Amino acid sequence: MPYHLGFDIGGTFTDFALVDAASGQVKVFKALTTPENPARGSLEGIRDFISAEGLVHGDLGNIIHATTLVANVLIEHKGALVGLITTRGFRDILEIRTEQRYDIYDLFLQYPPPLSPRYLRRGVRERVDRDGRVLEGIDPDEIRSVIADFKVEGVEAIAVCFLHAFRNPVNERRVEEIIRAEWPEVPVSLSSTVAPEIREYERASTTVANAYVQPLLARYLQTLRDELQAGGFTGSFYPMLSSGSTTPLSVAIEEPIRLVESGPAAGAIAAAHYGGLADRKNLLSFDMGGTTAKLCLIQDGRPSIAPHLEAARVHRFKKGSGYPLQFPTVEMLEIGAGGGSIARIDSLGLLKIGPESAGANPGPAAYGFGGQQPTVTDADLVLGYLNPDYFLGGEMRLDVEAARTAIGCIAEPLGLSIVEAADGIHRLVNENMASAAKIHVIERAQDPRKFALICFGGAGPVHAAGVAGILGSPEVIAPPSAGVASAIGLLIAPVAFDFVRSFPVRLADANWQEIQGLFEEMEARGLELLREAGVAAGRAVIERTVDGRFEGQLHEIEVSVPNDLGTIDLSEFTEHFKAQYQRLYHHLPGHIPIELLTWRVKVSGRRAPVRTVRVPRDGPAADIALSGNRPAYFWEAKDFVTTPVYDRYRLTPGMRLPGPAIIEERESTAIIRPGMSGFVDEYLNLHIVARAEGSQS
Repeated sequence: MPYHLGFDIGGTFTDFALVDAASGQVKVFKALTTPENPARGSLEGIRDFISAEGLVHGDLGNIIHATTLVANVLIEHKGALVGLITTRGFRDILEIRTEQRYDIYDLFLQYPPPLSPRYLRRGVRERVDRDGRVLEGIDPDEIRSVIADFKVEGVEAIAVCFLHAFRNPVNERRVEEIIRAEWPEVPVSLSSTVAPEIREYERASTTVANAYVQPLLARYLQTLRDELQAGGFTGSFYPMLSSGSTTPLSVAIEEPIRLVESGPAAGAIAAAHYGGLADRKNLLSFDMGGTTAKLCLIQDGRPSIAPHLEAARVHRFKKGSGYPLQFPTVEMLEIGAGGGSIARIDSLGLLKIGPESAGANPGPAAYGFGGQQPTVTDADLVLGYLNPDYFLGGEMRLDVEAARTAIGCIAEPLGLSIVEAADGIHRLVNENMASAAKIHVIERAQDPRKFALICFGGAGPVHAAGVAGILGSPEVIAPPSAGVASAIGLLIAPVAFDFVRSFPVRLADANWQEIQGLFEEMEARGLELLREAGVAAGRAVIERTVDGRFEGQLHEIEVSVPNDLGTIDLSEFTEHFKAQYQRLYHHLPGHIPIELLTWRVKVSGRRAPVRTVRVPRDGPAADIALSGNRPAYFWEAKDFVTTPVYDRYRLTPGMRLPGPAIIEERESTAIIRPGMSGFVDEYLNLHIVARAEGSQS
C-alpha cells in the first residue's frame, strides 16, 4: 500500500492530497464542503479522487484527517448534554471564570454560555491540598446519587474536575471507577487526564469542552473509519491535532478537543516543510481560504507553539471572550479576511471587509448559488485576477456579471466605478491582513521585514504579493498546490504526543530527582503510544520544556530542560531562563526568585519520511508555459494591463517570470504584481521578489 491520503475539511472547501510513498509524487484535489454533513462530502471526494487516479481504497496505507467540526460544535453549541462533578463550592467556576473583563469599556459584554448548565453541575465532598495530600476522600454513595440524577436528566457525557487534581488524581480516578461500574456506556473526561495543569477555571473549561464534543466526535470519526473500511480500506486512520502532529484514532476519540485547530496546524506544518526546501528557516505563513486568513510565525524552521488557545469567542477577535483550552497548539493569528469575506459600507460611509463571510453556501455572488453580497472573490474576478472558466480546474464556472452586479451595490454609494470599488476591496483586505500580521510579528519581538511570506489557501497566492509589499517582506514563496497546503501538511506531520504536569516549585528549591520522575513517567507513556502507532523506538524524539516566571507574575515563558537532571547546573539553567526572558521582553526584573510551574514533554516520530521530488534546474524558457493573455487591473498602473497567463503545471526550475503576470493552477492563482518578478526553484516553488531598478526580469 504505497499511497497515503490527507484530507482537510474547511468551511468552504475540502482539500485532498495523495502521495506515492515510493516516488514522492503528490496529487491534489479540491471539492466544495457539505456543511450539513461534512462526512458525506469528504467520503464522496475521496472516492472521486482516488477513482480519477486509478486507485481503490485498498491501495491506501495511511489516511490523515483534519476537520473544523470540533470548532463548529463549540461555536454552534450543538454538543452533548454534560454533567460536571466538581469539588463542593466550586460548581460556579465556569461562570465566575477569572473575574477579568475582556473589554473594560463594554458595559454589556457577553461570554459564551457554560457548556454544562448549572443544574447539571454538582459539587461533592472531597479535598486534595496544593501539595497533593488527600484531606478528604470520595463518598461513593454521594457519587452514585449524582450519577442516578444524571441518568434521569438525560446527561450524555460526564466531566470530573476536582481542586488540585493535577497534583494528585486519586479522587478523580475513584469517581471514574464508580461511574464505569454504574454507567459503563457514558463517556467520562477527567481533568487530571485531559488538562493536568494549574489554573482551576482553564482546567475545568478544557475538561467540560472535551466532554461536550466527545460523543459527537466519537460517532463522526468512527463513521468515517467504518465507511472507509467498508469501501476496502485496510490501513490506519490518523486524525490531526492542534499541535501540528497526528495521533491514533483511539487517542483522538478520548480527547477530541485537541482537534479543534487541526486544519490550520496542518497548513503551518506544510509552510515549514516547503520553507525548508527553499532554504528559508524564518517565515511568516499566510493561509487565506474562503472564510479567514491565518498567520503563523515560523522561526528556525519550526512553527510557533502556544501552550493554550481559546475557542468559540463571542467576539471573534477579542481575546478572553471564548472558552480557554489548556493544551499545546500551533500559534495562529486568525483574521476575518477570506475569499468569501463580505464587503459593506459602515454607518460612517466607509468601506469595510468582513469578518462576516458568505462561506460555501450561498458563497460569493460569482458562484451562482444565490449569494448577492459583494465579496473578496467577486472583486478579484472583476479585476481579472481569476479565470472564470478555470476555477477548480474548470469544474465550476464563475459568473462575472453577477460579481459586477454585487460590487455595484457598494460602488454607487461610494461614487466609484465598479472596477475602482473592486480594487478598493482588494487593497483594503490586503491592508487589513498586513496590519494584523505586522502586530503579530512585532509582539513576538521580531521584524516582519526579515521574514519571507509563504502563502497557501485558495486566495493566498492572489493576495500575497500585495500583503508582502505592505509588510516589506523580502520575498513571497508560493509552493505548488498552494490551494490545498493543509492537506499536504497532513502527510508531512509527525506522530506525536504531548504530556503536561503542573508541579509548582521555586527554582532554588527544586527537587530535581522528583522532577526527573515526572518526566520519565510522561516519556514512558509517550513511547508506548508511539509503538502502538507503528513508529520504531529508534525514530522517537523527546523534547522537554518547563513554563516558568519571576515570582509574582501572572504569565509564564517556556524554556527547554536538559534530559539529564541529575547533573543540572543551576546557575547555567538560571542564565538560560533569563536569556529567554530578555529576548522576549528586553528587560530583566532584578533579584526576584524564579518559579517553575508546568513541566511538558513531547514525544514524536515519523512513520516514514515523505520524499519531495527535486527537479534539475536550467529548464526551458518561460514562454513554453504561457497559456495566453488577459487584461488585469493593477493599481500601480491605474488601469487594466494586458497580462501574460502561465500554466503552473508547465513551469520548470530556472524559469523567470517578469511582472505583471498571472500563474494558474487548479486550486489557486498566483499574482506577480508590476515591479516584481518571479522565479521557480528546483522544488517548483514560485519565488516572487521586488525587481531591481532597471532589471527586465
